[in-house]
Amino acid sequence: MPDSPFLRTLIIVYVLMPRSCITLNAMAQKLYDFFLRAGELGGVQARTRLSILSKMTSTEAKSLPDTNDKIRAMEQHLVMVSKEFGKSGSKSVYTTVVDASANLVEKLRRQMSVFADLTATRAVYADSVKATASRITEALVDAIDVERASIWLYNTDETAIECIDLYLRSKREHRAGTVLKAADFPSYFKAVASQRTLAAENAYAHPGTCEFSEVYLKPLGINSMLDVPIYVNGKMAGVVCHEHTGDFRKWTTDEETFAYLMGNIVGMALEKVVK
Repeated sequence: MPDSPFLRTLIIVYVLMPRSCITLNAMAQKLYDFFLRAGELGGVQARTRLSILSKMTSTEAKSLPDTNDKIRAMEQHLVMVSKEFGKSGSKSVYTTVVDASANLVEKLRRQMSVFADLTATRAVYADSVKATASRITEALVDAIDVERASIWLYNTDETAIECIDLYLRSKREHRAGTVLKAADFPSYFKAVASQRTLAAENAYAHPGTCEFSEVYLKPLGINSMLDVPIYVNGKMAGVVCHEHTGDFRKWTTDEETFAYLMGNIVGMALEKVVK
């Protein structure tokens, strides 16, 4: 049995699923094969990304007809997934793979609840970017158990990112407007654009986040960061940032997986809003 509780949960759901739901339709084998290939590229994360791009679950792929239009579309989606996952099949060396906390199961249950709520609730796909971002950041601080969660989007020429919503958990307060320029923090911009998750246990020492030490981390009391890219229509559009205050935070593999999924949720929501 895998060590990851997140993956164990997925396996349990699969095992308990009625056999009729997992019987392949011979006419739909090609569509389902794309999900298998995505899994080889990046496991659950890559399959989830393909599902979001195609607006089709792997279960639906088993029953839908293998039409030429669907196959061509899936080929294009798989190319996008390959670009995101093909460069590296391993996690960052800074990722902590062991979580000894006693409330791990409760954390996982909370994350799955938030994920289910955001994917099922129409309210998250609001008519304004601000309303959408506010709804998501409030959910993230509880799911990941951090003081600060924020969503940042690139400006038009992609030379900077602007915070469209920051939620402070202790104050129950929303803020926005901070701008970070790529010219001032080149290592961070390069790192977050090239990794599926940027997990910095010690944000002062991590090469991707240490540039923030004097001007951002110290003034705000931030010691650990977990950032993931946002993709809108196949193009990186911004960042979801989780910031932990207090002692250095050892991010778990499940937290990284959840953060990555949330980045996809944000991207999917923004596709409904940003035209």
